[in-house]
Amino acid sequence: MYYAAVRQIRMIMLFCGLSGLAPLWAQFVNFPQIQGERVDSDVAINRALKNSSLIEAGKPFHAVLEIGDAGSPYRGRVEAWWAGPQKYKTIITSPTFSQTRIVNGTQAMETNSGDYYPRWLEDFVDAILDPVPMIENFRGRRGTVMVGSSITNSCINRDDRPGGITDQATWGMICFSGSEPRLQSVLTMNYDMNFEGWKSFGHKQIARKYKTSVLDYKEVAASLTTLEELRGASEELFLVTQPTPSEQQIRTSFVSTLKEESLLEDAPKIDWPIVREGKTDGYMIVYARTDRTGQVRETAKHNSDQPGLESFGMEQALRYKFNPLIVNGVAVQMEMPLVLHFTSKIADPLPVLRGAELLKQISGCNAQLVSVMPSIEGIAATHISVNEDGKLTGEGYGPQVDPGIPAVLIMNRPLECHFAPLVRNGVVTYYHGELYSRGLTLTVH
Repeated sequence: MYYAAVRQIRMIMLFCGLSGLAPLWAQFVNFPQIQGERVDSDVAINRALKNSSLIEAGKPFHAVLEIGDAGSPYRGRVEAWWAGPQKYKTIITSPTFSQTRIVNGTQAMETNSGDYYPRWLEDFVDAILDPVPMIENFRGRRGTVMVGSSITNSCINRDDRPGGITDQATWGMICFSGSEPRLQSVLTMNYDMNFEGWKSFGHKQIARKYKTSVLDYKEVAASLTTLEELRGASEELFLVTQPTPSEQQIRTSFVSTLKEESLLEDAPKIDWPIVREGKTDGYMIVYARTDRTGQVRETAKHNSDQPGLESFGMEQALRYKFNPLIVNGVAVQMEMPLVLHFTSKIADPLPVLRGAELLKQISGCNAQLVSVMPSIEGIAATHISVNEDGKLTGEGYGPQVDPGIPAVLIMNRPLECHFAPLVRNGVVTYYHGELYSRGLTLTVH
């Protein structure tokens, strides 16, 4: 099956919130100009953390985060008692892993149930105790960002390209909302968190809703059900009765492609399936995370020259085995940008509908057949993609439509257009369509 690269699309949308677009908007007559101020990126980070992070110049607190839906493998609970950066307790529960951890000064006591600490669960712990865990990657960049009461998504990003290739170790973005501003979202190779539903907590605005993603950008949501000041807590709450040796604690380290390649123990032979369009030879990057033995236990889509092979590549990455990563004499979990090379062939190409055939799939909007390009201002050739559920997954502009072939013209946009799933030989299939359109956007249900 073929799906739009959601993370890449999301990135494009986020970049649209950058302040560089404000001067462009100002060029349009009667277009409302965004009111705000341009601030140094370090200033924006500091203000956002001071305003919307529980631990930044914060008071002691007790918090409970409920994760996922009943019956989901991505469900759990995080409870935290925090008295300071070196004095806190967390209890984490999930179907496959649970942990109780107490940190008091230089001592730590940790009890684990399960041998693998998954990324999605750690993301939610970080959302409470360390909402921008890779913050040093974004400091000192000398950039600026727009903030203001009417600005809901304004971002700073980092995309170093040594040798023309993105450095996944430092790639990412931080987005802000409002004039304070608040922390809206953080996205890096190994961390993905959205913050929503802010409410007052003392002098801060703290999110009550949190979202991350797993696998093929599947959303996992959590709610902050308890948030209260921690008053009069007994010292017994943070008592370390028996410090846990470092080799019995579970830690995770992000490694570069060069490092993981040096640790590779077993790379499976992959027989790539056929594809229906796009590249047949190229590369994909899969997020991969191992346990302390070096066995890959968790993968997620990240980027690919061939989106149609990403799900398969993600599954194959689970077969990779590395030698254990040793840090300070202790084996740790590791996470990495795992690069896979694919070779495939094209068979049974995806159908491209035009004219009357495409018109049969469209309802809910004013569509008609034309045989030549209409001489109407604002008409553009449009290329669409529709998945097996009848959902629009892509839309582009350009001279894709052959004016010699009858095409569909959609007028008076934006309109609510519905696209029916396409059935070929008794099987529902993804398809493309080519049409003329007037306007800039389709509203599709």
